[in-house]
Order: sequence, then C-alpha cells, then structure tokens
Amino acid sequence: VPSDVPSQLPSGIPSSKPSQVPSDQPSNKPTVSIKPSASPSKKPSDPPNPSPSKKPSSAPSDAVVVVTSCVNTSYTFPLINDPTVVNGCLWIINNNKNIATRRANYCSDTVIKENCAQACGECSTPTDSPAFKFKLKNLKNDVAVIQKCAWITANSKPEKLANRMEYCLKPKIIVGCAATCA
Repeated sequence: VPSDVPSQLPSGIPSSKPSQVPSDQPSNKPTVSIKPSASPSKKPSDPPNPSPSKKPSSAPSDAVVVVTSCVNTSYTFPLINDPTVVNGCLWIINNNKNIATRRANYCSDTVIKENCAQACGECSTPTDSPAFKFKLKNLKNDVAVIQKCAWITANSKPEKLANRMEYCLKPKIIVGCAATCA
C-alpha cells in the first residue's frame, strides 16, 4: 500500500516501475570504455559519404600498430572505470596479479599500445624499461631499497647472480626487466 509521505530511506527492494518524475541528476557516473560494445547501437551512424574527403585521415580505424620504439613513453591515459584517475605505462605492469587484465583492457587501444610498447609486451626484442624500478626483498634499517634492472646482473659472482636472478621470477620484473631477465 503506497503511503502519502515519501520515505527518507531507499527501499530494500527496487521498484519494477520507473519513477513518474525524473531525477535532476543521473544516478551513476557514465562509464568510459576503450573497448567496443558487444551490442550494436540503437541509432546507427550515417552512411559513408560517396565522395572522397579532401584531406585523408592519418590512419585507417583498424590500422595495425607498428611499434617503432620499444620503450614506454611518458604518455598517460585515464582509467576505464574512473576517467578522473590518470596513469602511465608502468601502471600496466605494476601489479603482478593484474598484468594480463590491464594489458587486455588498455593495450588494445592503439595509442596506448604505441606509447607503452614495452609494458604492453609489443617488443620483438626483449627490452628493459629505463624507468622501471623494484623493491628488494631485504629492508635495511626498515627502509626499502629500490633498484633498477641493471642491479640484477651488476655482480657477476655466480652465487650473487643466481640470487639476484630470482627477482626475474616475479611477473612485473620479468616485464619491466625483459632484456635482463631473458
């Protein structure tokens, strides 16, 4: 039975009918996706123009990205789920558990793939990312020691090298230090 006075709290069960008065603001933030939708749009685009354009586009929309430089640039991009948060190439490989998902979600974008070639795994020759750094297992005086890829092979003594190569077992280090760990 409906009441004459609206409640102050939302109900526990959603209504099966839309409200009679639309709200002033949308209920959710729209999502931004760099992946195409699985379902077709309800309003298709206009048909192509039969006459050629005066100025050609820089590349066809389904162009194959040819990576000319196998490094990560300083390029930044918004997150799919929160466009207000911007990250760079190393974010793609910064979490061992999320590398595959982040590559699938972000490296399918041709601009990201071109600018983040090393992080996206687009290098035919293994390359270390110059900006990549990682924490050592040991903490000295409760201070984390940060190293670059070259540290792994800096000491050529067999026992030291073997211990340091264990870092190459971590997915993000394998990617960030691809040449060193190859």
